[in-house]
Amino acid sequence: MSRKYEETYIFEDAPVWKAIVILGVPTVITQLINIIYNYADTWFVGRTGNPAMVASLSVTMPVFVIMAALANLFGIGGSSVISRNLGQKNPERARKVFAFCLYGGLASAIVYALFMFLCRSWLIPLIGGDSSSYPYAYSYIFWTMVIGAVPTVGNVLCGHLIRSIGAAKEAGFGMSMGGVLNIILDPLFMFVILPSGMEVTGAAIATMLSNTASLVYFLIFLFRHRDNPVFTVNPKDISFQEHIPGDVLTIGFPAALQTTLAMVSNIFANALVKTYGSEAVAGMGVAKKINMIAFNTSMGLTQGILPLIGYSYGAKNYERLREAVRKTGIIAVIFGCICTVLFRLFASPMCRFFIDEDVSVSYGSTFLQTIAFAAPLAAICYLFNTVFQATGRKLQSFLLSTLRKGFLDVPGMFLFSSFLGAFGVVLATPIAEVISTVLAVILYIRFLQDFKTGPAKVSR
Repeated sequence: MSRKYEETYIFEDAPVWKAIVILGVPTVITQLINIIYNYADTWFVGRTGNPAMVASLSVTMPVFVIMAALANLFGIGGSSVISRNLGQKNPERARKVFAFCLYGGLASAIVYALFMFLCRSWLIPLIGGDSSSYPYAYSYIFWTMVIGAVPTVGNVLCGHLIRSIGAAKEAGFGMSMGGVLNIILDPLFMFVILPSGMEVTGAAIATMLSNTASLVYFLIFLFRHRDNPVFTVNPKDISFQEHIPGDVLTIGFPAALQTTLAMVSNIFANALVKTYGSEAVAGMGVAKKINMIAFNTSMGLTQGILPLIGYSYGAKNYERLREAVRKTGIIAVIFGCICTVLFRLFASPMCRFFIDEDVSVSYGSTFLQTIAFAAPLAAICYLFNTVFQATGRKLQSFLLSTLRKGFLDVPGMFLFSSFLGAFGVVLATPIAEVISTVLAVILYIRFLQDFKTGPAKVSR
């Protein structure tokens, strides 16, 4: 089977179950590896027993997440437009979109790196750094967000863009490779290559090198497949015509905003729980880490099928689109329900795996049992939001992205914590998911009605 036919086969001819597996499984695996990768630095730095070093990683996390938001701005926006163009048999425009997203994402990373280089000295105290964590945060920002901005953004960005033409396995391998490499390099740079006291610098260098390796892999992949009608690294292919910037950025912006708001939500949650003691904060952190298994798996599955939905929509194959959404929903909701049951039954031993302190485990298990109810609901929200992203429904995507994280859960945290204490902070999450799910279902039903009332106007 030729490469070109293999890509069209996934979108047009493969049984829907098979297409979901081909596109979704590599993305899910990538998300699970990234869970480990995201906590590798914290775990290894935690082995030093130096709270200032650990604090420096927590302090810099919000500004690190901005790079993921930039990658999603151009990556998810571009993936949506490219897949729809391919469904419309318009690879020429898809190629222009690819070039715009690739260079737009890398340019934004360079601008962000310059900003962090010039502003990190006054930014660190602003985001919570104190005199003890300042030198460690300063070093971590330099290596991961000044030197490492381009490879970090480029790695995630290329994963999204390459997946848009059906190459999910290759995209997943490139992104997973960086995560695995980071886990290997962390202890080498922290405890072998660099002297004692430079563990945070070692973790930062390991992260930067891992993301660089992933970006190099993607660039080699693009060079080897330069005969593909969509892939290009030629800046001459960049186009600001045909509404390309607007089409990409209006879809990518809600995805980027959702990434940013999720971090803002965590900041408020930690600030509110902090008043109940360090054990409550530790319990909250452990519960959220465990819950990431459910949330990130659902996110990976739905992100994986975005190109299938976009292609089917562009090709006006609405029956295949509905079937893909229905079957993906079955998988995601069943998995979410399984996670809910497991988290409810085994919350205490799961939390004790991360922290062996009775009060923290008590908080963590209560928090996890509460958040667990949100797992199947979040799966539905992720799925329908992906549908709106893939089909160019900008307003619907924006509404869901901002409601779930930011506009519902943050006010809910303040409201419920005022009379339920720390428990009220975590209760806001499932309640926000219930409201968001109801809205998502209503919006999706109205979306389907467009096909019944007449031919839908397919977005570019």
